[in-house]
Amino acid sequence: MRKIVLFILIGMLVLPGCSNQNVKENYPIYEGTVVFKTDKNDKYKFLVLQNISKEDLENGNLQDFIELAQDQEASYYLVDKENYGAIEVGQRVKITAHFNQLESLPPIRTVVSIQTINE
Repeated sequence: MRKIVLFILIGMLVLPGCSNQNVKENYPIYEGTVVFKTDKNDKYKFLVLQNISKEDLENGNLQDFIELAQDQEASYYLVDKENYGAIEVGQRVKITAHFNQLESLPPIRTVVSIQTINE
């Protein structure tokens, strides 16, 4: 009986480690327009709104953008310094983000990858 229990325990420990499956994460993808950029304390982030008119983008300020964010998919995205410098306010972007996010309004997400969308 002891041998059977020992065999089961060893099997439970060894077999999962022998799995050769590469699990690909299906991170969520978001699209929108960069409406604000900030780089405080070496943390680079964009505020991205799903929908915004050219007039609102040109005439708005951060508080206006945050109010617009309450009614649509919007988020801050933490990016690296290279992407921060390459993307400008007003550009449409497609962002792949990590699953986790900091809870705030709007939420703060970490970017896995970012692409500009040419319209």
